[in-house]
Amino acid sequence: MNKIKQTEMIPSQEQAGPSQEAIDQAVRDLGNAFHENWRRGRLNEDGTFEPRIKVTHDSGWIEARGTDRVDIANTVYDDLPEDWRAENQAAAEVIVNIFNEYNGNIDLNDQETRSRLGERVHAEWLSRNEWAKGSELEVPFAELSEAEQAKDLDQIAVAQQVFRS
Repeated sequence: MNKIKQTEMIPSQEQAGPSQEAIDQAVRDLGNAFHENWRRGRLNEDGTFEPRIKVTHDSGWIEARGTDRVDIANTVYDDLPEDWRAENQAAAEVIVNIFNEYNGNIDLNDQETRSRLGERVHAEWLSRNEWAKGSELEVPFAELSEAEQAKDLDQIAVAQQVFRS
């Protein structure tokens, strides 16, 4: 994965903002990092990942491979069908926008920042995931369990690693 340096992602005061090319690259890199971060939790001792078979509706992907089944855990981000890249991409777009708004200066040790950004990330996630409507996840960020809050904030922490390396 190519690393986007914070200076490439965040505009200087003289610039109007990052180029669309820089934003698109940041979203791709961050979507990839989100997928790899998720896969790490499924890593087996032999270097493979515990399978997670899903159905895809990406006709080009199906035609190229002759199946509508994809093991999303044993498939790298760039080889995933579009429909299985979509959530990571959408989440990455939210986080890249936040990073640009904050000029990359996000202190997750500050409780007010954690709460404000956690609420925003969670609300954006809820807006993309209709299946969560009416569930225990359809609550304000502050009412989520610590484990669920960590999932939202982890996206920002992953981005900090990607953009500052």
